[in-house]
Amino acid sequence: MAIEDTGYLSINELKCRQKLPGEARYEKGPVAVIECVQEIPCNPCEAACPKNAILIGEPITNLPVLDEDACIGCGICIAKCSGLAIFVVDKSGKDSTGKGKVSFPYEFYPLPQKGDKVKGVNRSGEIVCDAVVTSVINPKSYDHTPVITIEVPVEWADEVRNMKAAPSNEPESDDDMIVCRCEEVTLGEIRQAIREGARDVTGVKRRVRAGMGLCQGRTCEKMVQQILCQELGLSPDQVGKSSARPPVRPITFGRLAKGEVE
Repeated sequence: MAIEDTGYLSINELKCRQKLPGEARYEKGPVAVIECVQEIPCNPCEAACPKNAILIGEPITNLPVLDEDACIGCGICIAKCSGLAIFVVDKSGKDSTGKGKVSFPYEFYPLPQKGDKVKGVNRSGEIVCDAVVTSVINPKSYDHTPVITIEVPVEWADEVRNMKAAPSNEPESDDDMIVCRCEEVTLGEIRQAIREGARDVTGVKRRVRAGMGLCQGRTCEKMVQQILCQELGLSPDQVGKSSARPPVRPITFGRLAKGEVE
């Protein structure tokens, strides 16, 4: 099944839709792994890379392509990716330590601390291994998207894409967490829309514009569905999906004027 059906990307689907770094490149040091498989108008990763190692080009809906030889694994692209779909994997120390490192965006509360023992989770959110936090980077330029690096057994470095931290004793509000990144709609705004009467995805969309940005809900709709189900105790079928509105992809006024058909 595809990500559009499950809400998460399988490794087999990823290999079919994106070019991943080869094992020879992994041995040289950290390298970006791009897991963007949706053709949406988005290119901040291309603009952010200081080594021009990510290419999208024209049209802007192209999938990003990594020049693995140019990539230095700096991780700047991780925080800049609007879809949280870029990671940095380092398997260069596997022969001596048996460990690898995975860096990923982390937009949850509370932030972990270096040295914390956590659980590594895969793309579907399942716990697969023990891990240790080795780095927490959160400069102002990352715009509230901290980058966490954890050390994991190297055999799990291609699977682990996030972490499950130990529960905090101090409850913190997660209302500031951004759900729709295109329109910068927060979890708190969606909850408020539900309190005001939204009972389905379309109701939320009309009130707070979640899903009305450039990606047309491809990134956030599953999360909006989950929030509705949790808040209202409904099933996914009951909260529904949003209605697609043409054009599915942005087109220029020049093409409209000339009557060009893609």
